[in-house]
Amino acid sequence: MPKFDLYDGHWDTVAHLSDYCSKMRGVGGKDELLMAYFSQSLSGAALEWYTHQDASRWYTWDNMAQDFARHFQYNIDIVPDRLSLTKVKKKPDESFREYGFRWREQATRVNPLMEKDEMVDFLQASSNDMTIHAELLARS
Repeated sequence: MPKFDLYDGHWDTVAHLSDYCSKMRGVGGKDELLMAYFSQSLSGAALEWYTHQDASRWYTWDNMAQDFARHFQYNIDIVPDRLSLTKVKKKPDESFREYGFRWREQATRVNPLMEKDEMVDFLQASSNDMTIHAELLARS
């Protein structure tokens, strides 16, 4: 069984569904398997939502995926702004590289687009971790 990135209800549902299907393709990717193991890719609010659903109304994987995407649609609708970027913190089990990719993914969604120097300033502002400041200085 593949190792899933757990979706907790706080990011793009379409990206999660795409990642989940891609990983399940290696083990057959049939509707029955997709539906049977989907809960193992969830945590937090998303898992709570899933456990409160009547699974008998989902006849196909598409039914389940559409309900899931519809319920968590607000995560796609919310476009981050500059202030929200300062609240994106490095997770304890996350490498600087992973954190940087996750932060940059959010930064690319900000409108109007940010210049490189502005991104560096905001990334520094988002962290009080001296390790991150040292990493940024080493890379500049």
